[in-house]
Amino acid sequence: MQIVCPACSAAYEVPMTLLRPGQMVRCARCAREWVPSPDAPGEPTVAPMTAAAAAPDWESDGIPPAPWPPQARAPMARPNVALRLAWAASVVAILALGWGAYAGRTTIMQVWPASVRLYAALGLQVDR
Repeated sequence: MQIVCPACSAAYEVPMTLLRPGQMVRCARCAREWVPSPDAPGEPTVAPMTAAAAAPDWESDGIPPAPWPPQARAPMARPNVALRLAWAASVVAILALGWGAYAGRTTIMQVWPASVRLYAALGLQVDR
């Protein structure tokens, strides 16, 4: 039997022997839970929940059933070494520019007189 998630339209081929009437299933793509309707295969329908279907039948042994279809764990993303090196190089470049602007402030103020106001606002003005 083919069941289709009503939220994201993901289709799953599930043997009829694995589904019980009123059993909730969970979509592996969007994690929405719904009750598939056996009378309309392939249709994204939601059957009404009854009190019997809402009550878990696993309370006798205390072990909840595994969600169906089973959700595969997403593979762990490998850290991108080149991206981390690029970020580190960017931080080092910005720190070097900042240090250069601080250490060479007297030369910068002589060459570019408009920068005197910026250094004065930052409290870094050097008396000549």
